Amino acid sequence: MGMTQSELRVSELIHMKQLIFTVLFVSLFSLGYAHTTVQLSKTSKGAPIMFVDSVQISQADLQKLKPNDIASVKVYKDSQAFKHIDSNANGALYVETKQFCRKRFLNYFKSKSSAFKHLLESQGSDDRFHYILHGKLLDKGYEEKLAAINDKFFKSITIIEKKELVDRYGATDKNFGILIVSDDPEI
Repeated sequence: MGMTQSELRVSELIHMKQLIFTVLFVSLFSLGYAHTTVQLSKTSKGAPIMFVDSVQISQADLQKLKPNDIASVKVYKDSQAFKHIDSNANGALYVETKQFCRKRFLNYFKSKSSAFKHLLESQGSDDRFHYILHGKLLDKGYEEKLAAINDKFFKSITIIEKKELVDRYGATDKNFGILIVSDDPEI
């Protein structure tokens, strides 16, 4: 059986993230930064400052990340924004893990819906939830997209039971559907 369009898109996004991650590493090594570590003492010697989940890290720590744990990678070329951290920095690399994004969107949705908060607390986790954004069932790799939703984009959140989840979306593997309506955030 072939992949659905959604599965193909998720597969493409995963491959794109892995490619970006690989290109960034090759670029760093080819520029001679392979043995440079980022230190808070403003001695980066022109290497980019690196952050994972809002915490400054060294290149060695960055290399320990597994590509499948990464939700997003952002490269900032303008080093002026980071001069207060490291005056020698040549831009910044900002990585967010799926776990970090998940915590962010779960906290946000709990703040927007007491019903969601209660359901999440009663279930212990969101493992039994299917997230549905703009009427489309989200499968793998959705953490960054949901984490990008904020007050500027958020419209509503609605919980549906399993019967409706199966009837409307054909999803039989989860107990609840979380319908989210928002404007599309720029990610």
